[in-house]
Amino acid sequence: MKSTTVNDKVAGGMDQRYFPAQNTAVDIHNFRYHPDGGWRNDRGWEPLIEVALPLVVTGADITDITAPCRFLAIWQRHSGSEEYYLQERNGNLFYEFGNGTASNRKHVIATGRHDPRSDEPGTQIVPYGRFALLLNGHDAMLKWWGRDKVEPFGFTQSAPTPYCLPVQVDYNTAEGYSLGDPINNSLDGIAVQFAADDYLGLGDPAKGSVNFFSYRVSYISDTGSESPLSDPANSSWILYTDVTAPADTKAKRIIIADANARKYGVMLTALEPGPDGTVARVIYRTKNKKDGLSGAGDVYYKVIQINDNTTRMYLDCIPDNELVSPAPSTQDSVPISSSYKYGAAWNGAMWLAGGDVLPTRIIYSSPGLPEQFASTSYFDVGVREGGHVTALFPFYDVLLVFRERALDAIFTGTNGYTCTTINQTIGTTATGSIVLIPGIGVMFLNSDGFFLVSGGMRGGSTLSVASVSGVIESELGRISTNALARASATYSDREKEYWCSYPVDGSTENTQGASYNAITRDWALRGDTDGVTPWPFAKLATDSSGWIILGLNPVYNAVAGLITPGWGLQVWSAYPSPGSVSLLTTVDNQTILTMTDAFAMECIWQSAWDDYGDDSVKKRILSVELDVLTEGDNTIELQWASDYDVTWKSAGVVKPQIGEYAGTTRTDPTYTSGSNIAVWDSSRWQPHKVTRLRWDVVTGLVSQFSFRIITTNMVQVIRYQTNVIGGTVKTPNTRMSGAS
Repeated sequence: MKSTTVNDKVAGGMDQRYFPAQNTAVDIHNFRYHPDGGWRNDRGWEPLIEVALPLVVTGADITDITAPCRFLAIWQRHSGSEEYYLQERNGNLFYEFGNGTASNRKHVIATGRHDPRSDEPGTQIVPYGRFALLLNGHDAMLKWWGRDKVEPFGFTQSAPTPYCLPVQVDYNTAEGYSLGDPINNSLDGIAVQFAADDYLGLGDPAKGSVNFFSYRVSYISDTGSESPLSDPANSSWILYTDVTAPADTKAKRIIIADANARKYGVMLTALEPGPDGTVARVIYRTKNKKDGLSGAGDVYYKVIQINDNTTRMYLDCIPDNELVSPAPSTQDSVPISSSYKYGAAWNGAMWLAGGDVLPTRIIYSSPGLPEQFASTSYFDVGVREGGHVTALFPFYDVLLVFRERALDAIFTGTNGYTCTTINQTIGTTATGSIVLIPGIGVMFLNSDGFFLVSGGMRGGSTLSVASVSGVIESELGRISTNALARASATYSDREKEYWCSYPVDGSTENTQGASYNAITRDWALRGDTDGVTPWPFAKLATDSSGWIILGLNPVYNAVAGLITPGWGLQVWSAYPSPGSVSLLTTVDNQTILTMTDAFAMECIWQSAWDDYGDDSVKKRILSVELDVLTEGDNTIELQWASDYDVTWKSAGVVKPQIGEYAGTTRTDPTYTSGSNIAVWDSSRWQPHKVTRLRWDVVTGLVSQFSFRIITTNMVQVIRYQTNVIGGTVKTPNTRMSGAS
């Protein structure tokens, strides 16, 4: 019977649906789409910072390097001249420099930090100008300025109340009483006096006057933000005459002669230094309240700003008529909770939300003052369905508010900020999966798959949320929903892909990954194909050069002394091996760490099941032909299966070379391994060439057919075709039964 050659099909991306496009793949593992076309498995990972080996380690070192990476972020300062690879392991928040020895390149920012549970996203970073906010909802929020400068963020309490030394009006009177006279119950006091007509001094100098002043203090941080005002401190005195003085002895001792009418200075003490990052203290005062009956309605004015964080005393002698700048309201800056888990910098303000104490509250700072939060500057989304806040994410002209089962958006309007619901049924708990893909939108993962937020709120456009992962729905059914908070994602413009690592099959750690190509909009998978290869990508990030950086969760076999596959930060690169194996041995009572390349990485490209137009017509598949790039002397195996059988049959191995060149001097250079360095004959170095490879399969009569490339060697699959002998008789796969 005459055979039919099926037209060439360009190797497409994954499609696990029942009726996929026939050029797609039902499984792509550890291949990436190559810009020149086709799918290529030329990636592995290697240490970001090399370590001089062998290395002497201690028990504490082992505990540290085998701990999972629970936070990873890359932050730039000074227009990119400083780039920090920030991470958190074993309760330590730190960054590393690429120079120096292993012992001095690690710079610890904070220790003893909360170890997040599998349902907690852990530490978040929020860059804001020259500093970055670090928060996790458990530890105190930190304001990090790069290098080793770290300070508390925000004001979790008001400034302490100062103390006013009593104004002792009987000092230097005709009777000559001294300061701190115990008979007068004045063990401390101040008696800085000014003449009645002097331009300095406080109070009414007239005989019989009652004088009453209240003071408040605030801190100014290095972000320009002002703390909540302290509680009032009061200072009062009375200038008695011989007529108005009470009859008791103590009062008579402060009788003021007519010639001794005075104004006074008020000495404030206990001006406590503010927290790290405080650059000034501001003193506010009322004007003379005289009867002292005012309280909540008192109006305060700025007396002075002390531009240091050390001065503890101040003498106030500024008269009321020189007080012109009103103090901020007590509602303009209020203490904030340190329990907020999520943050974002948007529209010039700092936004904080969620956490165990206030799970549906969103607060925002004054514009340009990231640590100053007014009492009325908040939203509470608990009044609508959708659950707790799980992330804040700036998206051009809106601030996306992710919740467990909904998506809201905050935008600016004519009357300030407005919060509205975008979708009432789609949310996420996978905070670390939310990433902006330039020109496409914001991608995120939830228990139903991957979704994309696109659009806007200006010019008549609207925000929309749509699923983009229906083609890999079968794979995503494995997700461990209760541990989705562990998921981590990044986008690399260098790779042109969004990559998310997530837990599957009941694991509470990330053990599988999916990548989305921003050019072709195709999906592929990354992860274990054989139940052996560890894929411990706990955290993902991208540096300024577009390299994808990996924070691992190493597998430690204490009995064998093995740490696989690597430790410390790694970089996703053209390295031919997935990480490394570290071996701990004891030599002369010292623990020595050495490291070797890990095992090869198994890669799969499996075609969709093809019925060649009609699955009720049996056919025979004679051969499969692939267009691939030449890759030297490597061998590639093709396997095939029929009618959805899980048993794969081998069609043999071939070399990705032009057949007539194989074994001659015209072929591509043959790579050999020597001291972990590829060696080739540079005189025969040449570019890749597209060549066609053929595997004979010769099936029996089948309805469906699929093949796969499964290899640890490098190959780039571009196109394929099959040679088929088709039948003409329909043979439905249905057995009828009934009464005879």
